[in-house]
Amino acid sequence: MKDFLKNALEPLSYLIYAISVFVMLHKTKSVKKEVLFVYYLVATLLITIACYTHHDMVNILTYNVFFFITVCFFSWYFKSVLVSKPKKIVINIIFLINLAVFINISLVSHQLFGINNYVYAITYLSIVVYALLYFDHVLRNVNELNLLHQFDFWLVSGYLLYFLSCFFIILFYDNIEIAQRAMLWSLQNIILFISSVFTLSGSLWIRYQKKYY
Repeated sequence: MKDFLKNALEPLSYLIYAISVFVMLHKTKSVKKEVLFVYYLVATLLITIACYTHHDMVNILTYNVFFFITVCFFSWYFKSVLVSKPKKIVINIIFLINLAVFINISLVSHQLFGINNYVYAITYLSIVVYALLYFDHVLRNVNELNLLHQFDFWLVSGYLLYFLSCFFIILFYDNIEIAQRAMLWSLQNIILFISSVFTLSGSLWIRYQKKYY
């Protein structure tokens, strides 16, 4: 069970995300959802490699690359969702900060094969800010459309839960005993799984509503 929570649950969660997007694509195709689907397939593959490799350097390198891909992708994703120019500017600034940190830590300082939890924390916090910008957009643009019928709402809600939780978890990761780190990692994976199931529930709900109403 410990091995499942530590290793298998994370790639499984990303696979569930991919299925969630596929459910939506099966009904209504769009470039944004197609790219989102590809991202989750790539995420599933990369995280599977990271979780089951026997080489620590490959594991660390894969996670470092994955987190950078994630912040790049979601910078693009939220720019495509949000229409406000000031919000797009904020996203650009946050992305440039992440790019600068990645170049400095991973390339200039030659720590691409090293773990830096504060870099991960910046990634988590960045996506939390993106999610909050989305909800601010929703509150400022109230209309007759049911939020529960919008896939973006389910996805961003799940991501806010996951990345906000992980932001606080990662800050304490270096300050606890090594034996307890596996427990924290498993907790992150459980939250990710809950987030993915929540998003899948939203996809199925939307499909159900469109089918019968």
